[in-house]
Amino acid sequence: MKLRFVNRFYKPIELRLKKRFFKPIRRCLKIELAKRYRSVLGVVGKVCFIGITGSCGKTTTTELIATILAKQGQVRKGSHTNTAYFVAKTILTVLPRYRFCVNEVSAEFPGAMEKSVKLLKPQIGVVTHIGQDHYGSYRNLESTAAEKGKLVEALPVGGAAVLNADDPYVYAMRQRTKAQVITYGLSANAMVRGENVSCGWPRPMSLDVCYEEKRLYVQTQLLGEHWAYAVLAAIAAGIAAGVSLERAVEAVKAFAPMPYRMSPHKTPDGVTFISDNWKAPLWTIPASMDFMRKAKAERKVVVIGSISDTPKSFYHRYRAVIRQALDVVDKIVFVGEHSRSALRARPHPEDERIIAFDTLYQANSFLSNYLKAGDLVLLKGTENADHLQRIVLSRTNGIACWREKCGKIRFCGDCRLQHSAFVPTDKVQAVVSSK
Repeated sequence: MKLRFVNRFYKPIELRLKKRFFKPIRRCLKIELAKRYRSVLGVVGKVCFIGITGSCGKTTTTELIATILAKQGQVRKGSHTNTAYFVAKTILTVLPRYRFCVNEVSAEFPGAMEKSVKLLKPQIGVVTHIGQDHYGSYRNLESTAAEKGKLVEALPVGGAAVLNADDPYVYAMRQRTKAQVITYGLSANAMVRGENVSCGWPRPMSLDVCYEEKRLYVQTQLLGEHWAYAVLAAIAAGIAAGVSLERAVEAVKAFAPMPYRMSPHKTPDGVTFISDNWKAPLWTIPASMDFMRKAKAERKVVVIGSISDTPKSFYHRYRAVIRQALDVVDKIVFVGEHSRSALRARPHPEDERIIAFDTLYQANSFLSNYLKAGDLVLLKGTENADHLQRIVLSRTNGIACWREKCGKIRFCGDCRLQHSAFVPTDKVQAVVSSK
């Protein structure tokens, strides 16, 4: 009894101390150790460090670059988790015998880029796009570009800056470095240029890659024409690191889509889901709708969760999505506590193509009866907030957890709670009424 009382009293104090004091101290020590180890690698090793930043496409570009560079030697990569602490963790796993270290670098708040760059000390820097992914921190594209451009400024004279020639904010960064500049894009002035980009589900994206006097056809496994930029950025980075165009193209052909980033899932009942639900800034919606417009399927359905990184109200966010999707798909399903705003945003109040649900459980119950073989369903939302992947899991491995706002930052398929039964109390509620 006494021991139980002691545990009940001291355990919360111990947890608070760990979170407030010990964890930050441990992180600071690891970052400082990584700084010193990176300096040692600069003397005893011949590792080429590559940093990738941008408002979207960072993870796929990082993984593509690592795949291409693996043709040349051992690669250590750090993708998806990209703060200074995780950059430090990646550096501490690099051995002197490695040839490359490829790391995604975040600029989630002002000053974050400078901290990460001082750790990584990259010889090659890649910038993808400048968009409104961090609207809460920067408010405008100029501020975002100023922060992300610090990666380019930190490059040494003998290094290389790989820049998107089609993004004016990225292209302007060539003035901020003394390193060699290699541009990529679809425009005529790009050094690594893409032409004849095409994607029409079930056929994945293909393009011609032109560099100097060479032109090679690339059939990728990626879904959506917008991935042409990630492919071109990775090939350009490979060229900067000494990989031939031919070897880079071969590596790209074998690359599969990253989870939750336009990744396909065909369920046993013949329905195909396209998971693009890692994050959903409003400015990325057109690319997703373009994919659905060019896709071939019996019926097309879009499931919309949280739309982020915009000062617009929920009503105006959903109205923008409806305008882009209404002529493209057969049904638009909105999910979440603000989904009623989507019903108010309908051009015609009685339009049954647009429906909304308060919870994901309700939406899944509807889709279980509505979807049939041959349908193509795009899941677009923010995974940490919406967990839309549970719709796919309910048709494959099965899932018992339908918690709302669970707060866990991990894929539902990897979560130990996925088979722990939890159903919302309002599970019987049907389609949200517009009344």
